[in-house]
Amino acid sequence: MLRFVEYTKNILYRYLLIQLFSIFIVIFIAKAENVTSSKTISNETETSQQHIKTNSDITLTVTNNATVTRSNYAIKVNGTEDDAADDATISISSGSTVETSSGGNAIYAQDTSGLTIDNSGTISSSESTKAIDVADADDVNITNNSGGEIYAQGRVITIGNATNVTITNSGKIYGTSGGSNADTIYGANNTSNITINNNSGGEIKNNGTNKAAIRLIKNSTITNSGTIKNDQGPDYNAIKLTGNNNTVTLKDEGIIVGKIESAGSNNTLKLNHGVGRSYYYETTGNFTLEDLDGNNVVKGSAGSVGQGGSEILDELLGYRSLNIRKSLTRYNSNVKNNSDDEEGWGEVNFSTFKRKQNNNSLSLGFNYANLAINLINPYKDSDFILSFETGIQNFTKDHSINRYSIHSGLFFSDKKIFNTINSENFIVGGITLNDSERKILTNTTSSGTLMLSDVYESYELIAGTKIKNKYFIPNIGMTFGLSHTPGHSEDYYVWTQKDVSNLSFYFDDDYELKLVGNTAISFGWLLDFRKLISSRIQTYEVKGTKATYLQHADLTEEITFSGALGIQKQFSENHSLKISLDGIQSTQELTSVSGNFSYKFIF
Repeated sequence: MLRFVEYTKNILYRYLLIQLFSIFIVIFIAKAENVTSSKTISNETETSQQHIKTNSDITLTVTNNATVTRSNYAIKVNGTEDDAADDATISISSGSTVETSSGGNAIYAQDTSGLTIDNSGTISSSESTKAIDVADADDVNITNNSGGEIYAQGRVITIGNATNVTITNSGKIYGTSGGSNADTIYGANNTSNITINNNSGGEIKNNGTNKAAIRLIKNSTITNSGTIKNDQGPDYNAIKLTGNNNTVTLKDEGIIVGKIESAGSNNTLKLNHGVGRSYYYETTGNFTLEDLDGNNVVKGSAGSVGQGGSEILDELLGYRSLNIRKSLTRYNSNVKNNSDDEEGWGEVNFSTFKRKQNNNSLSLGFNYANLAINLINPYKDSDFILSFETGIQNFTKDHSINRYSIHSGLFFSDKKIFNTINSENFIVGGITLNDSERKILTNTTSSGTLMLSDVYESYELIAGTKIKNKYFIPNIGMTFGLSHTPGHSEDYYVWTQKDVSNLSFYFDDDYELKLVGNTAISFGWLLDFRKLISSRIQTYEVKGTKATYLQHADLTEEITFSGALGIQKQFSENHSLKISLDGIQSTQELTSVSGNFSYKFIF
């Protein structure tokens, strides 16, 4: 009886084992579904593994909020020697998901060629496995579109023993908190020719203290217009190149947070942020540096600074000289020609300047709005000049300067040389306070940018003479200007003092037509030839490394034409109002429009 009971128990035990094995087969084998032709998974949750291992040109589409989820390899693409499963396409639309929780990668590709992964949804792994693993594969294209996410606790995208792999990202690729000890995009030691394009709006992030957002070996390229970041901060690696012959190109307004490391040789760092963009990137190891826009890139890591504030000094000096001369012309028209020289005069002038950017000469475009109050009053045998100005100059690459000026001087008018020829002479000096703000791109802050401020002075002296006649022959004049800017510092950038001087020759004339009712219309013109006679050189430092900027020869000369049209109303013997509109066009591609309101009065 006992033996019968034991026999029955053995039979039941074996039956149970058979049933458990059957369940195992159902779960782990029957759940693997071979994809032998193009297939669409739509609006459902698929728990079977999608396995592409035969045939070519198969497209697997996951769309309409569908999910492919499994604990072991959600999608596999791997062929055999007889049937390689080449040129497959995996397309995941917005709202759809491919994920794995354990035991394997969300998408695994091996022994295949021509694979395309196009993601607008989510590809993820919740454990230390990868979201995408490419091994022994060639000519693979992975595209993560805007709104798409690829993430994992371990390495997010791994490329092993593969060549010609291209990753194009406009969405988010990142490691979760559990992946702090893994590189986000990892190229194994036996990979080469990997291309990573991180477009504007794209993010590739890592949070590891000893890992990087991107790690590549050799013969590979990274081009960034988006964000590549180590969430641990700027003291840790964002990009690490462990081999040779790699190229990193930083473009547009792309952000880097974290160090850029070269552990190999013949690695190149190219900067393509545009003419005049200021930046400073901390690097480790050896890089060949190249600025694709022609900016002066300073070694000692990689730094450059827009030269707008320095390059424009001679032009500002020329424009101030021009405005003084035109103001004196309006004064002569409004007062000197209509009174006994006992009244004072004042005007309010609003000017706008716009200069186009010239990439060939590295001249920055800018907009400049300026408000001036000019006062002139008779003083003994001359006229006393007092001028107040304020303006804001915005350069094209996140650099602005607020300027506040006061100038004073003397004007000697109508000094007779011959019966029909007179001379006018003036001398003016003053100071300009420059309040500068400059935003730079840098990998040394948690935001990838840094705002630098600087306050410094410029001192100016302008003197001129003009020969006038009573006939319809243009007046001839000459002006000399001198500007001195002491050394100053913008944290990362230190500027030595700069002295510039201009010499101008010009022709001008103005005409007046008197109308009825004590009203007159005036027209004037001016043709100015300006030459920078010193100095084209600006010496400076970037993080302690000395550098020199040599102003382009095309920027040392300028021809300016100005026309003015005004109307004047005489209210009484001592009071009159003049409104005029001026326009300027120069060979430095500068255009200016100004409105002037001048009033004769008694001080």
